[in-house]
Amino acid sequence: MSLFKSSASLLLFSLFLFSCVRNPVTGKKELHMISEKAEINLGLETKKQIIKEYGLYQNPQVEAYVREVGNRIVAVCERKGIQYDFVVLDTPLVNAFAVPGAVFLTRGILELIDDEAELASVIGHEVGHITGFHAVKLIQKQYGYGFLATFAAVAGTIYTPTMDDPRGYAAYYDTLYRGIGLVAAGFLSGYGRQFELEADRSGLRYAVLAGYDPDAMISFFKRMDALARDEATGIELFLRTHPPTKDRISQAKREMSLPSKGPSRGKLLQILTSSSTVYQDNFDRYQEIINSIPRLDANPEGKIEGSHYSHPRLGLSLTVPDTWKLTRSYGKALVGFTTPDGKAQGELQYKRFANDPFLAARSTAQVAGVTASTHVLTAEDWAQSIEPGLRLKKRTGRMVQYPFGHAYVGTYYGQDRVGRPAFIKIHFFVRGSDSKNQEGFVVFFGAPDEKYLDYLVDFERIVSSFQQESVRKP
Repeated sequence: MSLFKSSASLLLFSLFLFSCVRNPVTGKKELHMISEKAEINLGLETKKQIIKEYGLYQNPQVEAYVREVGNRIVAVCERKGIQYDFVVLDTPLVNAFAVPGAVFLTRGILELIDDEAELASVIGHEVGHITGFHAVKLIQKQYGYGFLATFAAVAGTIYTPTMDDPRGYAAYYDTLYRGIGLVAAGFLSGYGRQFELEADRSGLRYAVLAGYDPDAMISFFKRMDALARDEATGIELFLRTHPPTKDRISQAKREMSLPSKGPSRGKLLQILTSSSTVYQDNFDRYQEIINSIPRLDANPEGKIEGSHYSHPRLGLSLTVPDTWKLTRSYGKALVGFTTPDGKAQGELQYKRFANDPFLAARSTAQVAGVTASTHVLTAEDWAQSIEPGLRLKKRTGRMVQYPFGHAYVGTYYGQDRVGRPAFIKIHFFVRGSDSKNQEGFVVFFGAPDEKYLDYLVDFERIVSSFQQESVRKP
């Protein structure tokens, strides 16, 4: 059965699902080009890839506790009719994010949170992304109606093509994973300033209605602000779309004094103004449970010796100028580097592809009829597969030879976390000629627009120092 025949009938059916929907958070009517079924299926597929990328932290006590607090938030939210999963990821990266039907918290953010009320405000914020249909809006904004119609059919269908229909297989997964890739980019860098502030408002409202201390959101934002000042994390500094923390603190204070309009306004005012209201934070319980989580060292295999970084198992090294500082990083980043004034920053990041469908989707589409597993990914393939999700304005892109190997070098315009124009340069390297054993490396730089030329020579010195060494087997 051809995907295109199947999609034609499904498309006709799915068009009847497109309608004006009243957003339960804002109260406004919105045109949704993606049905709720397609939205939830997208969330399920994206959830699988997130878990594959980061891994689950399997601790029944912690999992049950996070789920308990999450269910209290869901009980007071506007979209109770869908299933919510609460997932703890096994990474020291300080982050929380949401896709339709699932909220993710990392071990790193659980260590940063101080009490149950702060946990509730973080979960509330992420649930706010789901109740506000932010993933749907992100896809509708990024892609045209033609893609949306096809995506709605693909994400909403039960039929999945097999390799007996190679072109259908290629087209199906290209469409599906373009949607997954965009939502994945949304959770990694934030859904955008407007949606983040809306999720803050929803999160505060849910936390208060669930009985938690509204000051917890402010205290957590202040701790995040301190972390941002103390630990520069390079790529996150320049690619985040969360509004500056000070803006979020100010909004939280305004919301506490005057809750936003909506059916819960009266109850919120009563809770916030009543002298008899007793808020919960459950500090002792939170500390007891979270202290059972062993601390993770970020990328313990990498070695920093002065201005030199090496990773024996991966067989690579990198050196920065004496005026720069190497810093430990988290998640995909192996090491970060920054100038003393923090104006210019960067990271060396690593990714093992291993049949990653985010990347395989583009490769499959380019060679329709040939399975992704037989296509060797190039640096340019990799760059072009993720560029749409970066939400940066591309200036240039070309292949360049460096000591480490050929790189695809892209230059982009974006913003730093305080909204200033920033210039970003990303070097994409792919190592390995076997499609089942390829690895990717990114050397990333960013600086405020007016300072970029001051650091251009240093940027080139750093990426030119990135070299392969003998791989030391574990």
